[in-house]
Amino acid sequence: MFREPLADPFACSTSFRSLGMLDEESIPDSVLVSNEATNRYESITYDDANQREYWQMKSAVNIGLLRASLGFIEMEGYIQGGLNTVFQKNGSVNALGFDGLYGAGATIRLFNVLALQAGFHHFSGHWGDEIIGDLLEYNPSLDLYSSTATYHLEEYTRGNSWIAGASLDQGSWGRLYFFAELPMERSWIRPGIHVPADTLKPGNSDTSQFEYITGQEGLTGLTPYDSSYKAWRLQSGLELYIPVSTIGSLFLAGDVQAHQDGQTLHQVGGYNPSNPWEFEYTVGGGFAFNKDFMERTFRFEIYYHDGRFPLLNYFFQRSKYLVMGIVISG
Repeated sequence: MFREPLADPFACSTSFRSLGMLDEESIPDSVLVSNEATNRYESITYDDANQREYWQMKSAVNIGLLRASLGFIEMEGYIQGGLNTVFQKNGSVNALGFDGLYGAGATIRLFNVLALQAGFHHFSGHWGDEIIGDLLEYNPSLDLYSSTATYHLEEYTRGNSWIAGASLDQGSWGRLYFFAELPMERSWIRPGIHVPADTLKPGNSDTSQFEYITGQEGLTGLTPYDSSYKAWRLQSGLELYIPVSTIGSLFLAGDVQAHQDGQTLHQVGGYNPSNPWEFEYTVGGGFAFNKDFMERTFRFEIYYHDGRFPLLNYFFQRSKYLVMGIVISG
């Protein structure tokens, strides 16, 4: 009853896409590490091939369960999850990394128009083995694994967050949606620089997650942030449809996401409550078959994106790219 957004790069939908970076600054050619010696986060280059084209593959589902109807009110549970990867298209075909996504919750829909959803959401990034191999080959003096190593690999993790959403669906011609996501009181968050001050380490202890994670990263002397920093993620989007005979619909879609962790500047000492949130934008369109509201749709799409690269571990990499592909979603 709550369909996945058309223009969200991390939607739980199965897809195969081609990505084309629009400038050199957009190319994901670095790995993020923390450096004990400098007490800083650093991006270290693993490739100088200047590759601008990539494949993205995602296998994911968004499934409604146990639906019930009471007149104008409908209710259902949902589960969702998937795996996302991006790999190089030309020359080398190394996988840049893998993301795991999953969640569950419940949806209420009123008058077949307004859907309200609440649940939990998890996502985590994992570096590709080939990329780590390239990193060590390209930087032969880099020590990541010995007992005296001062460098530590960083991975972007939100496990788990509360998420709530609203979707106003106007049937065959349009849809407006909004999501708000907030880490749980006990949750795994990486990198440590993103952890809110009141977050606790999962388990039975009352250990500060901020201190626990930054300690694992070898960072010292950090001060937790003020109470206004919660690591919120906000998302909104608009979708417009133009029916084409009985075949399907042309569609236009836009998605905007705001990350409060952008206030940290992703660096030790970078946080300031007056810093702006980090925004990313996606806009495009395509053609979707099967107009039936409750059916899974198959679509062709093309989008322009200005924001984070579509693998979680490359959150620090601002990219402008065009994406074309095919998608199956519910």
